[in-house]
Amino acid sequence: MEVITITANPAIDMTIHVDGWQRDAVNRAQAVDITVGGKGLTVAINLADAGISTSATGFMGAENEERFVRTFKQHGVIDHCIRVPGETRTCVKIVDGSNGETTDINPAGLFVPEEYQQQLWDYIDQHVGTARVLMMGGSLPAGIDKNLYARIVAKYSGKFEYIVVDSSGKALMETMNADILPDMIKPNIHELQEMCGRELPTDADIIAEARNYIARGMKIVVVSMGGQGAWFITKNEAVHAKPPRVRVTSTVGAGDAMVAGTIRGLLLKRDMAEMARTATAYSASNIEHVGTYLPSQQRIEQLKGWVVITREGEERK
Repeated sequence: MEVITITANPAIDMTIHVDGWQRDAVNRAQAVDITVGGKGLTVAINLADAGISTSATGFMGAENEERFVRTFKQHGVIDHCIRVPGETRTCVKIVDGSNGETTDINPAGLFVPEEYQQQLWDYIDQHVGTARVLMMGGSLPAGIDKNLYARIVAKYSGKFEYIVVDSSGKALMETMNADILPDMIKPNIHELQEMCGRELPTDADIIAEARNYIARGMKIVVVSMGGQGAWFITKNEAVHAKPPRVRVTSTVGAGDAMVAGTIRGLLLKRDMAEMARTATAYSASNIEHVGTYLPSQQRIEQLKGWVVITREGEERK
């Protein structure tokens, strides 16, 4: 097992396609898609699809685990999720194809008692020295302090090749304000601006801000910018990857696919440009369908060929 992913607050994602829907009215859906969700789970599924041995842990409701179990088996993810009494939340996404808008309705999630939280710490302890990457992501449910990721980073820093955090809001701020930082983060541009408290209007600003965190001990910062691509930044190198144009079916999980592609590149010691191409291809492929999985390797290679790479100091294409 090379990677452990932690999802503290997973979800069953119900995506309802209703063109031209209206509030306070009866709307008829064209289609309904139901998939499993959660940043760590999505990363785990993408990595497993890519041939990287990956374990998924975190907290899952014991009363509606079937869809998760089935998905893990389908993709070859090692299921080490901690079962908690109750049901995993169901998040509703209303997609309006007439204008491209998506409306999210996300419940808070399960309450996780202290004894189940201790099981997570015990699990990580057992796999120090065996797994190479520890990744954690997403929101935190009731009962768990917002500094959970920061505490995990502090305890296990240096005990894995890479500790990766992909979160937002207070959980991310607590992590990045701590004395010990993770090895990698993947904020979007809005989250990075929130972290530093100012606008970052130029590529030079983005790179400089990312390197402020790298100067504090991080190894790599990936900054996603939606259709504008992403910057992959280390102490000595920065490359921008512009994604190919694809038909947008769902943007849910695109950032998680990019995290998976980056982790794969780090594990396989790919150069920055190759890692950025692959991570961007993973993200673009995710947009083409509903649900969490990688397409054929042939499609990945095709998408990689359409990714445009620009290096630091060059004019972005």
